[in-house]
Amino acid sequence: MRFARLIIMVTMGMVAMMLGGIPLFEVVLSGPSDDPWRPLAALGTSLPLTVLVLLLMRDRIDGRRVPDPLLYWGSLALLAVTSVLLRDAMLTMGLYASWWSVGVFAAPRRWGVPVTLVLLAAPWAIYLTERPDLPFASHLLFWAGAIVWALLMASGSMATIWLWDITRQAVEGQSARARLAVTEERLRFARDMHDLLGHSLSALAVKAELAGRLVDRAPERAEKELREVHGLAREALGQVRAAVDGYREPDLAEEVASVRGVLETAGVRVEVTGLEDLEGPEVPAGTTAPIAWAVREGGTNVLRHSDATRCRIDFSLVGGEGGRALVVEMSNDGARGADGGRGNGLSGLSERLSAAGGGLTAARTREGGFLLRAVLPL
Repeated sequence: MRFARLIIMVTMGMVAMMLGGIPLFEVVLSGPSDDPWRPLAALGTSLPLTVLVLLLMRDRIDGRRVPDPLLYWGSLALLAVTSVLLRDAMLTMGLYASWWSVGVFAAPRRWGVPVTLVLLAAPWAIYLTERPDLPFASHLLFWAGAIVWALLMASGSMATIWLWDITRQAVEGQSARARLAVTEERLRFARDMHDLLGHSLSALAVKAELAGRLVDRAPERAEKELREVHGLAREALGQVRAAVDGYREPDLAEEVASVRGVLETAGVRVEVTGLEDLEGPEVPAGTTAPIAWAVREGGTNVLRHSDATRCRIDFSLVGGEGGRALVVEMSNDGARGADGGRGNGLSGLSERLSAAGGGLTAARTREGGFLLRAVLPL
């Protein structure tokens, strides 16, 4: 981008340099009998004029649509002084054309329109005031030629600015897409951490609490629960490492077994139906990961947000020749709170299923329980 910007500045700077070249041309053409002070004075004012126009172009290329008033109106003031000092009417009109071909794009339309009208009328004001030794027809022809020359130079400037704007927007869009991809990846990682650790830590909390209760009454059972706590901690650590490595596809059967074990340890009776029907060719291998996440999130919500004594997990295949879908329904009989535990976990799960073309519904039941329903097209 820096190199492209330099090329644009050099290309358009050649047009701005004409503002200093026109008075220099008149100095060179001045004869011995001519008064040299006016061309030299015009050359002196054209140099800061060129600098101001270059600064205007720089601001426009950098994306500034409304220029610095000091630069814009200062360049117009210097343009007026330089044009008055020039003796040749044709060079004066060339000076106007050169400034307009660049200055018209440096300012908004509310500035550009009146300035354009003034520049169109200025050559005639000079003609009527100074009465140069030039026939009216020739002056009219030079005036029309200057307009054509200004339009040609302006078309080049417009194409250059347009290409620069397209390039800058493309680069900014690429940067924005990169930032969005990073943000999405962070959200995905945060969602994975929630799904992974939410279930594992809930299970650890339940088993640790149970072990604490059993220390005095049943030391052997407490020791068994503590061993399971140790195993769950190692499993959670392995899951975190897998997530950090960027790969974590849960197995549906393993998740169902894990959720069932944790819930039954917490005193929730679990009934699973339809899981054995998913082992056939109708369910392609590797497609059930979103449903496994749904089972995990559903089990975590039962632990965190319910006083359930029963949980039912039903798997089914629905649809016909037009398309089949895998459906899982997790229901419990003791939801707490008005929403039954809706939160970040269900939001992340909904995003996972939506990305796979499926959907998620979660709501309280009339009996005071909670029903989670996930659908995944196959």
